[in-house]
Amino acid sequence: MSCYRLEVARAALGTTRVIELPALAALSPAAGEAILTVDKFALTANNITYGVAGDMIGYWQFFPAEGDWGQIPVWGKGTVVLENDSGLNIGDEFYGYFPMASYLVVEPVQATERGFTDGAAHRQALPGVYNNYALMTAGNGFDRQFDDHQMIYRPLFTTSFVIDDYFDDNDHFGASNIILSSASSKTSFGLAFLLRKNRDVKVTGLTSAANKAFVESLNLYDQVVAYDALDTLDASENVAFVDMAGNRQVLEALHHHFGDKMVCSCGVGITHWESRDGQPPSILPGAKPKMFFAPDQIQKRNQEWGPQKFQAELSAAWQAFLVVVDGWVSINHRVGRGELEETFQEVLAGAKPDQAFVVSLE
Repeated sequence: MSCYRLEVARAALGTTRVIELPALAALSPAAGEAILTVDKFALTANNITYGVAGDMIGYWQFFPAEGDWGQIPVWGKGTVVLENDSGLNIGDEFYGYFPMASYLVVEPVQATERGFTDGAAHRQALPGVYNNYALMTAGNGFDRQFDDHQMIYRPLFTTSFVIDDYFDDNDHFGASNIILSSASSKTSFGLAFLLRKNRDVKVTGLTSAANKAFVESLNLYDQVVAYDALDTLDASENVAFVDMAGNRQVLEALHHHFGDKMVCSCGVGITHWESRDGQPPSILPGAKPKMFFAPDQIQKRNQEWGPQKFQAELSAAWQAFLVVVDGWVSINHRVGRGELEETFQEVLAGAKPDQAFVVSLE
């Protein structure tokens, strides 16, 4: 079996190349290292955000490539196949952050019965949440029938959960209506699910005309509005805006429409990665837009609640979400380098919102 990885041009994500890698049989991990095969992973709009924000937040640094090329990280499952006094066991399976590649070399530190942290030098300045790998056992909270859901939704739903908690932590910033752009995205409908379940606040979804019927079918939003009808929104109420799209024109239109009634404006995703032109956010009326970084809120809650309570709260919300999500989205499996490249281009172009993708490289 050949080994390879997919790289993208950092300044033009639609340009890709496949790099051949040495065969596993030719590898010999150094002392303290282990090698995990990358068994399968999800591809979602979240991964496109990693590419668009690669330089801003440091996503290109996790799995470095040469020159102007980069490796977009993905959430997936890996199996230990080689190790050299690393503290890991051959055959152990881990959930975590991987490259779109046949395998990953790690330097495990803090290895326990729950998982390990990759101590590779080039990852040390990056957010720790992305360097942790969780052992996929029942005792560690993994129901293996939901492996695909874990890869597709867990990182996104964790972000949804943390945003929901952020709003609760700040009394919704005084907003009576929370507006979500890219309402068909998995992070948005995960957040809408939590807001409707946990909060006494109106939830409005913004979406394209093409996705409006899907968003309405979710029955999660009090109101669904197409991007070309933003001026129909009630400008008399205090609103908070959660920007999953990163569309500067939408951001500008909403801030001018609501003015001082815009009490919170936080950027989360960049699903509209091709629509980044517009007025500088700093000069827009209302609350100044700022990026929301989930690890900051996670760290705050871990300090205030302790990690066990945080994980228990997240797990309860996750279990409730699993009950309903398959009624909204179908999971598709893709195999091999050809289908990997095709799926990446499909997600980059904007896949149908009722479809999700899990890729295996073999």
